[in-house]
Amino acid sequence: MTSQIDLEPAPQRTLFLARLALGAAQGLVLYLLYRAADAHVWPATEPTSFAPQLMTALYVPLLISQAMGGMRLRTLLIWALVATIACCGLATYDRLSHPVTVITNPDDLLPRFSLFFFGFAGLFIAQSLIAGGDAERRYVAGYAAYFDAAWKLGVQLALSAVFVGGFWGVLWLGAALFDLIKLNFLEKLIEHDWFAIPATALATAAAIHLTDVRARLVAGIRGVALTLLGWLLPLMALIAAGFLTGLFFTGFAPLWQTKSAAAGLLGAAAALVILINAAYQNGETARPALLRIAELVASFALVPLVLIAAYALNLRVTQYGWTVERIAALACIIAALCYAFGYAAAAVQSLLGRPWMQLLQPVNIATSFVVIALLLLLFTPVADPMKLSVDSQIARLRDGRISAAAFDYDYLKRETGRFGLRALHKLSKSKDATIARRAQYALTTGGALPAPPAAPVDLAANITVWPKGKMLPASLLKQNWRAVKTEMSVPSCLTTPGFRCEAVLTDLNGDGAEEAVIVNGRDIYWWGTVLQQTASGWTIAGMLPSPHCKGDLQALRAGKFTMAPPKSPAWKTLRIDGRDLAFTPANPLSNVTCPR
Repeated sequence: MTSQIDLEPAPQRTLFLARLALGAAQGLVLYLLYRAADAHVWPATEPTSFAPQLMTALYVPLLISQAMGGMRLRTLLIWALVATIACCGLATYDRLSHPVTVITNPDDLLPRFSLFFFGFAGLFIAQSLIAGGDAERRYVAGYAAYFDAAWKLGVQLALSAVFVGGFWGVLWLGAALFDLIKLNFLEKLIEHDWFAIPATALATAAAIHLTDVRARLVAGIRGVALTLLGWLLPLMALIAAGFLTGLFFTGFAPLWQTKSAAAGLLGAAAALVILINAAYQNGETARPALLRIAELVASFALVPLVLIAAYALNLRVTQYGWTVERIAALACIIAALCYAFGYAAAAVQSLLGRPWMQLLQPVNIATSFVVIALLLLLFTPVADPMKLSVDSQIARLRDGRISAAAFDYDYLKRETGRFGLRALHKLSKSKDATIARRAQYALTTGGALPAPPAAPVDLAANITVWPKGKMLPASLLKQNWRAVKTEMSVPSCLTTPGFRCEAVLTDLNGDGAEEAVIVNGRDIYWWGTVLQQTASGWTIAGMLPSPHCKGDLQALRAGKFTMAPPKSPAWKTLRIDGRDLAFTPANPLSNVTCPR
């Protein structure tokens, strides 16, 4: 018996107004976050605050809007709270795992794309499971309830995306028409952020409502989509069977030579799983004999495909150790193995005369919970791929499976967040001179360690000095910056031929001698490294952290600044247009308030 997902809905007008109100609130929050990022004010000065707020504002209202009218209020409130906690927790941990000392671009404020994508997938699966369970008033519902809930949500989101695209297409068409008669008010309106962001949120809310109250439309589109996809299964099953047969003649060597066998095999397995479910649907519709045969062939083909993918991954791990991507591939293989052996068991039972492929239903439900568990493990400290990959790579270096010269130090810095940085700091203090030197280079500069230049770096050629007419002190030009040991990054223009930067000379500590502020970056995303001369030579004293306001860099170049009284025992403050660019001995984010 097919379960009815939708409870008795609230009056459509009330439900519509509630969704519009939620969409308006979402649009307002997203606009305020956008303005904060544009003006470089809190929470855009703190990635650990901005990222969870953005992720919550994007996803939670969407989930609530879709569930309104179809989920009991108590269930909806609990689920909204859980989803909010999940979004905030995962986004916060993601940013903590990728600490940013200097904000150089908007990406520094955002969660990683992988969290955006897989977080949405996890919330999609969870909402489908909760909606199905709530419909039948039990923790584990029947397969038909989950099937209806998942496809209703999927079709609603797809149609909503089409509606929003059409909404903006109509607006731009209208703007073009008015432009023909020299009226550009609509064009100017839709270009404003205060209109575009809330309007998109409202359009999305309206689309969700329109698709929700037209259940027949959703069911009709679902039926057509599944029918079309289902008839692709025989072709995909034939291709999979042909591929496995071809392996007997070619052997596995050509497969391993691709160095991407696991990804291709998992892609084929995913296609088979989707098409099998498209053909099976909820199990209540009779299928032609061709589809039934294709279901059997595809189900049996899944097992060798996934096992070969697992072996291919094992070969890469044995050769090169674990990386973030390979750990993610392992999670995919675990989920794929659940499907593969479950579907194979369902096919065997079908051949034994039991209900056709009925075991597929509990396999799908159980694997959904497995997928959610895997996502939670991967995006939390429990099984953080970055930590595991760092441990694996460091173990390979220590036991000699890879030499110090061949080890990828830059990978630790680029791909493994704070865990890689922590490992590099430890390696930079290694007794092995090669390891220490390469780790230090990765920390301070990044990239592969270049061969030492034949001649010293020409600092005078690398650095443009401000104010015009001044020159860098001879002692600074002669200093070997590659030999400088510091916890802070040495500007690349001091160590690398041809790497350009700027220097502003001014007395920051009132000792009568000028310090050099080495400037890297542009526009508002620039930072200054303060060099101070001491009895033992020049050293890095601190930073002028990013971001800054528009015009600050130009004012600094032109000498249009004053020196304010010191805020620390020794260091004065640069003041531009009444605003202070305080020197700091560390690299925290600046809390700058720019004029509007």
